[in-house]
Amino acid sequence: MGQAHILVVEDEPAELAAMVGVLRAAGWRVTPVARGTAALKSARADRPDVAVIDLLMPGLDGFQLCLMFKHDPLLNSPIVVVTGRSSEDDRKRALATGAEVFLAKPFKGEQLVAAVRGLLAPDRISGEA
Repeated sequence: MGQAHILVVEDEPAELAAMVGVLRAAGWRVTPVARGTAALKSARADRPDVAVIDLLMPGLDGFQLCLMFKHDPLLNSPIVVVTGRSSEDDRKRALATGAEVFLAKPFKGEQLVAAVRGLLAPDRISGEA
C-alpha cells in the first residue's frame, strides 16, 4: 500500500497549516482545504483514508459535512472532528453526525496523530509502502 491520505478541512489558515505540518511529519499524504464544499469536491476526486474536519466553518459547517461523508458511500471515511466548541452537547452531536473522534482545541500535535493513526487500517498507519 502507498501513503495514507488525510483530508484536513479547516478555515483558519494558521490552524490548517499547523495540522498539515504535523500530519505530513507523521508520513502521510495530506490534502488541505478551507471550506466544506471544497472538501466534498476533493474527497470525491481522491477519497481520503481519514478526514479531519473543523466544526465551525462558514457555509457548509462541520456537522453538515460529517453527515454528508457518512451518507455518501463514496466518501465514507473515518472522521476526526477538531473544534473550539468543547461542550458535551457539541461532542455528542459531532459523534451522532458521524465523527469517530472529537478533539477540542487547543490540542497537541501528538493527539491529532494518535487519533488519525487509530482510525487507519493497519497497513496504512505510516507513510511506508
